[in-house]
Amino acid sequence: MAKNFRVCTKRKDIRSLSLLLSGDFDASAACELICRLDKAAGNSRKIAIDTDGLRTVNAFGLDVFIPRMNRLNHRTADIEVTGRFSEVFKE
Repeated sequence: MAKNFRVCTKRKDIRSLSLLLSGDFDASAACELICRLDKAAGNSRKIAIDTDGLRTVNAFGLDVFIPRMNRLNHRTADIEVTGRFSEVFKE
């Protein structure tokens, strides 16, 4: 488990949310982020995930996260990943 992984949540407006990630992204970080997204998806139509604060991105963490993010993205909210690691978070 990445002890230094953090998610900072900022509400842009009533229907938009920004999540700022920092630290190391591994499988436990993926599970934590999925829980945050599950909670936020009901209240937000647009969710932006900023990866600029991440130090490392673990491949297994991506394997855990991406399929679940895609299901949420198509079902409830428009999820956009930005920042220097944005490309690795895409299929």
